[in-house]
Amino acid sequence: MRRWLGSVAMAGAIVNVAAVGWTAPAPLGPVMVASPDGALVVSIAGTGAPAAATWRYRLERQDATPATELLGWSPLGLTRQDAAFTTLHLVSASTPRPLTVSYTMPFGKRRSVAKTATSRVLHFQSPSGQPVDLEVRVFDDGLAFRYVFPNTSAAPHTVTSEATGFTVPHGSRGWLLPQSPAGKYTPAYEDMFSEADAGTAAPHRAGWSYPALFRMPDSAHWILITEAGLDPSYCGTRLAAAVESGTYRVKLPDADEGLGTGQVEPVSTLPWRTPWRVVVAGGSLKAIVESTLVTDVSAPSQIADTSWIHPGRSSFAWWKDEEASTHEESQKQWIDLSASMHWEYALIDANWHLAPEGTIEREAAYARDHKVGLFLWYNSGGPHNEVMEWGPRDRLFDPEKRKAEFARIAALGVAGVKVDFWQSDKQNLIQLYYDMMRDAAAAHLLIDFHGCTLPRGWSRTWPNLVSMEAVFGAEQYKYSERMGPTGAWHNTVLVFTRNVVGPMDYTPVTLSDAKYPHQTTNAHELALSVAFESGVVHFADSPKAYGDLPDAAKQFLSDVPAAWDETTLVDGEPGKLAIVARRNGSTWWVGAISGSDKPQTITLDLSFLGQGEYDAVILRDGAVPKQVVSESALMRPVDRVNIPLLARGGFAMKFTKK
Repeated sequence: MRRWLGSVAMAGAIVNVAAVGWTAPAPLGPVMVASPDGALVVSIAGTGAPAAATWRYRLERQDATPATELLGWSPLGLTRQDAAFTTLHLVSASTPRPLTVSYTMPFGKRRSVAKTATSRVLHFQSPSGQPVDLEVRVFDDGLAFRYVFPNTSAAPHTVTSEATGFTVPHGSRGWLLPQSPAGKYTPAYEDMFSEADAGTAAPHRAGWSYPALFRMPDSAHWILITEAGLDPSYCGTRLAAAVESGTYRVKLPDADEGLGTGQVEPVSTLPWRTPWRVVVAGGSLKAIVESTLVTDVSAPSQIADTSWIHPGRSSFAWWKDEEASTHEESQKQWIDLSASMHWEYALIDANWHLAPEGTIEREAAYARDHKVGLFLWYNSGGPHNEVMEWGPRDRLFDPEKRKAEFARIAALGVAGVKVDFWQSDKQNLIQLYYDMMRDAAAAHLLIDFHGCTLPRGWSRTWPNLVSMEAVFGAEQYKYSERMGPTGAWHNTVLVFTRNVVGPMDYTPVTLSDAKYPHQTTNAHELALSVAFESGVVHFADSPKAYGDLPDAAKQFLSDVPAAWDETTLVDGEPGKLAIVARRNGSTWWVGAISGSDKPQTITLDLSFLGQGEYDAVILRDGAVPKQVVSESALMRPVDRVNIPLLARGGFAMKFTKK
């Protein structure tokens, strides 16, 4: 694949571009970076005078003729309060070098990751002589780049805007999430994705959220745009509402987020690294769903000993009974449910602090006796939210109060906390997220964020972060009329978008109904336990709903893991169908969900099983949506299985190796 690397890339060690002597309007470069397999190629080129050129990048897939453009020429650069880095002089470019990424995680798409990338650093100067580097990594499954200010300075510096953009080819189709304008409960990444032509403007000035999924005009190639490696030195970004000539630009948070607390523009001393701008890319949706690129470029674990971090399943009373947390005997029913189903955890939700004195201590002792770990719910506020009706609040915002509270509940044997209502992506809130993950880890507490920002690789850095909401989940059956008729379509889209970038606390498997009845079948709901990934899975329905299931379905929910050794997309397309297979040890699990309002028959290819024979259990749609039929058979990887689905149906399968 050397023929794609270009003259600058092939010139040897360090390339002194200034010596080449280009003049406007001739293009500068390009500097090329290819993936280890040679299929993905990033070109970085400038236009204008060499001392102050405008720089752009392009992403192509070049393993076929003609090459497929995945991103057209897209803008680079950012502006600091003291200097503009939107026109730049390229001083030098490092030689492309291989970079190995290897790590393990307690949960996720796969426990162990070992990958290589091609890494390259371009060293620039602003017209005023200030240095900035562009660090580029190209993996076989995508591109990541970030800006680095390499100087050392104790003085604070401020980034006021980014010029960074992603130019999606004309004719592409997108699945995008509208960013909610600031409000009492927003932004919280809780809306339905929209399917639209690339270039469509967002419905609100707040813009589009990450991740953004696009199918190329050839219908064969896909990209997903997101952000990773965010730390307290920066804010969370999104994509601007206006899309000019197909270019989606990076946008900073809105000023009114978090009740106006915190500064919009990120501030840091130098040196300073921005978050990674990430483009997952592939010749199929399989490459998108299976990608670990978000965690690949995120900071390594800050927890030396992770042996106390146990992924698992949890009961979740609030969906069915919002008052259970204040009534000891009611809450014990959900602890009993977890014990009977062999789930590791039970969540005591909002307002548990309003129960009579001593209640939480008795519930903690009861849970310990039943070998069930407890999660406790907290309001994150603080001055950044005005949610007063759900508590406890003001226990986790102040550092000393937070450490004392974490120590107190850890002494009771509490396993983790769920912290809700964040309402901002500004830097001050990113700092609070990090402080909370760090302090929870010090107390050996798991943590789950709700009403929160999007995963950006934090579960690698702080593996006690077992899940994040940031999804229009099952709670919307209580609040949104859209969830009933659109929920099945939405669920299939989530497999290819939101859940690609990190654990997702959707609170699945709702078999009974809330205010707005679900139109998915019960087999579809069971399949969500596999189709969706989360380090702790909160099953949302009641003891009665799970108790009324057929024995095979109850056993399935009792056995289904929350951590996986391997994940593969078997088939699917957003809005239509998603079939996900996940392996834990030698056992494979399959979750298949339909977004179609018409019945269909699926032919399942079992080649993902590898080799050997398996005892298979199938839970599929019956004659009516609420009926689940169980079947068992001996199956092999060469087999093909025809499975009928009702409208908005699904199936779940377990393959136990003989």
